[in-house]
Amino acid sequence: MIAVRSVLAATDLTEQCTSALQAAAVLSRAFDASLHVVHVGPLGEDASEDRLADALQRHVHELLGTAEGIDLAVEFDRPFHGILVRAAAVHADLIVMGPHRGTGTTARWRGTTAERVVRSADVPCLVVSQPFALPLRHVAVPVDFSPATRGAAWLAAEWLPFLSANAPEAYLSLVYVSSEDDESDRLAMEWDRIVTLAGPEASFIAETRVEAVVCDGPDPVTAVSEWTAAAAVDLLVVPAEARRGLKRLWTGSPATELTLQVACPTLLVPPALWRRAPLRLRRVATAALGSDSTGRFQEWMTRHLPTLQEGLSLTAVNPEVDLVQEIRKMAADLLVVSTPEDKALQRSTVERLLERTPIPVLLLREPPSDGIRHILVAVDTGDIWYEKFGWAKLLLERYDAEVTIFHAIDLSMRGRVRREPGGEFVPGFSAWTDNVEATVVPAMETWLEERVRLTGLPVDRVNVMLGLQDPWFAVPNVAARVGADLVIVAAHSESRAGRVPLSRVVRSVLTQGQYSVLAVIDRARRLADRRDRRPIEAAETTE
Repeated sequence: MIAVRSVLAATDLTEQCTSALQAAAVLSRAFDASLHVVHVGPLGEDASEDRLADALQRHVHELLGTAEGIDLAVEFDRPFHGILVRAAAVHADLIVMGPHRGTGTTARWRGTTAERVVRSADVPCLVVSQPFALPLRHVAVPVDFSPATRGAAWLAAEWLPFLSANAPEAYLSLVYVSSEDDESDRLAMEWDRIVTLAGPEASFIAETRVEAVVCDGPDPVTAVSEWTAAAAVDLLVVPAEARRGLKRLWTGSPATELTLQVACPTLLVPPALWRRAPLRLRRVATAALGSDSTGRFQEWMTRHLPTLQEGLSLTAVNPEVDLVQEIRKMAADLLVVSTPEDKALQRSTVERLLERTPIPVLLLREPPSDGIRHILVAVDTGDIWYEKFGWAKLLLERYDAEVTIFHAIDLSMRGRVRREPGGEFVPGFSAWTDNVEATVVPAMETWLEERVRLTGLPVDRVNVMLGLQDPWFAVPNVAARVGADLVIVAAHSESRAGRVPLSRVVRSVLTQGQYSVLAVIDRARRLADRRDRRPIEAAETTE
């Protein structure tokens, strides 16, 4: 479960934030979490800190009846950035805010304050403009069958027992805007997928009362807004998209528009949250690309892989056929291959496979007889870091191994860095004027440590490392230095189907060292591949 141990409420000391502050207090009691309150003052007014601190204490006391036991803080920053910094300092799992007061044009281009917070914080953000009270009876999630909306529905189902006090009449609505009449069955299938992803340990999700709602309207935002008002929804749970720049200008953000139009409280779910869903392995395909005269490759897989998860099945695939087509047909979740002896053949075969694969690939080189002992996870600031952390956690649950999390700070035009713990990401080149060792390095170290906490990795078995070298050069060197027998990297970052060129980092990792390599795939790319395959599979079935 996405546990809530710390709740942060943001207030501007006006009546508009009354409902938000009271909602944060109610939720902190429901989740048995600590409550923190922050007020962000204008930049350059640090001299008024004592006055604002007193005002904040009076504000909280008037609204909640007491300020005892509540952590209060004043920051001087841009509103969204000050909230981010404070959220990181208190390890907030939920941020509660009042309604956005900016203009519609500003919100469309830059996003509301809440959406800008949730983009960088990676924790849900609740926007409250009306009185909020528990228990809730009706929670709704707009869905479009994407991983993001699936993650929002998963979170809503997990939190519903806490927010409804397990009231039997509480229920969850999955809302889809369509002019078609037969979409209810599709919504039912979507809920079955969510239950499957949650797994047997989250059986209470399967017990959630769910209704499928198909509504029509001029556009999804208007249709959902009108239906929400008519259906007396107590809470709307919406995935926040990380749209920026021109894409935001031309298409806007549904999350932003909904928070501006809907009267009921809106829970914005960050883009990365759905990636925190546990990895599910059901079918693993294996292929010996090199000769396995001693049978060591097959013996290692038979002995170690089935123990990763209960019910996992292994299927050997003929390496002479098109492996990508075979793993698509069998709907495999992981492909495990051994390396050819010929180095040139190894490079061309493996790279060609990774450019086309829709699933993670484990490349085994000299598989250790006693299992994996040291894992190196090469992390960047892209969207796939949760995939890498998820695999590391899955392997740690099976092996008595250690994990090194390594991030090479990129100060180029492509890179993204933080200048202070919890702050927003900025272009890497903009940090050249800073004392990088004193600002960027500790901020990025905090970012990695927070990811470790959010993923649930055991901190006593994880070592965080940072470097300022180019990652394609640094990752293999760090792997050799720590004695890693497995390196986890991303095969590619684009979430589209088809052939995607590998990065310099992956090529470098593949060509150096004797460690095994796990190349993970963006789950969004895998789903896109499956959607692209449906018309082809339908045509093949018809023939």
